[in-house]
Amino acid sequence: MSVYCKKRKDGSKAWFYDFQFNGTRYRAVGGTTKTEASRSQEKVRAEVINGEYEFHAKVNNPTIGIFASKFLDRRKENRSYWRDVILVNHLLKYYKNGSLTLQSISTESVEDYKAWRKSQGVANSTVNRELGCLKRMFNLAIQWGDAKRNPVKGVKMLREPPKKDRYVTREEAAKLVEASPDYFKPILICAFNSGMRLQEILGLKWEMVHLWDAGGEIELIETKNGKKRYVPINSDLRNIFESLEQKNEYVFLGMKAKPLKSIRKPMAKTFSDSNVEKATFHDFRHSWASWMSEAGVDPYTIMEIGGWADLKTLMRYLHRTRAGRQSAMEKISGTISRHLYATSAKIHKINNSVSSL
Repeated sequence: MSVYCKKRKDGSKAWFYDFQFNGTRYRAVGGTTKTEASRSQEKVRAEVINGEYEFHAKVNNPTIGIFASKFLDRRKENRSYWRDVILVNHLLKYYKNGSLTLQSISTESVEDYKAWRKSQGVANSTVNRELGCLKRMFNLAIQWGDAKRNPVKGVKMLREPPKKDRYVTREEAAKLVEASPDYFKPILICAFNSGMRLQEILGLKWEMVHLWDAGGEIELIETKNGKKRYVPINSDLRNIFESLEQKNEYVFLGMKAKPLKSIRKPMAKTFSDSNVEKATFHDFRHSWASWMSEAGVDPYTIMEIGGWADLKTLMRYLHRTRAGRQSAMEKISGTISRHLYATSAKIHKINNSVSSL
């Protein structure tokens, strides 16, 4: 066992302890004096002998800029890649253009980042997405041996206002299909008749479409939860598939007869020309689930076709129209009044019988 003084690169001095136990070497900074180093050595040695010492593996501790490049490089195949790029750029801008090391980022600095973004007038939801991205980066950094702790852990997210539910009615859906560009119409019809997600529709290949005399089904292989799913084909979907030419392995093609990677332009034009209140493509999935429920389809069937993992998640997608709620309430209308009428009629009959005696 030994303690020794060593001069650092910045000119300062520190006392180290250095000893071995059962073939393992233990060496670290013990303090600023020989006495402190000796005490640290005895404490660590006692913990090692008693099996209480927690060994901390050395981490790489790269700059956040270097790690961000590795993080994004490994997420290129992810659907949210470009969104991650935007989030990371905001983070790097604050952390000295990525020059700070991961270990130098503290929980306090994360709180400061949150306040800085709020001072710029950024929405709470955007700040939360950025904090979520930073938290995910540090979790991966710990797994990859680039960090020991996650400074975002324990940081409270900002309160977000409840999201407005957008329910596209059947009338609005018809207007959207009518006003949409010709190559976009089949995509909308498929969305409203299948409840499929956007990436499932754009990635649909002809080999996944199976038609037979009494119907058919879509075999979805790559889904959000990684499980294969089968979507029945109704008459409207069948008409669409039969009307499309098989020019490519993909079913839905753009203006240049190539698979679509984005629907931003046709969506914007469709809503503009139809004068329908704007909605997201994912809102069409909400509408499909609601229409199925209003038609009397049981929740478990909707959940199976739509690919939801549980009923709790599905219930977020079901929206009842005012007419639907009114119709539901009318089903119990008169229940009590009929009973009261039957009771009063019986009493009236008894009174008449008594008065005739």
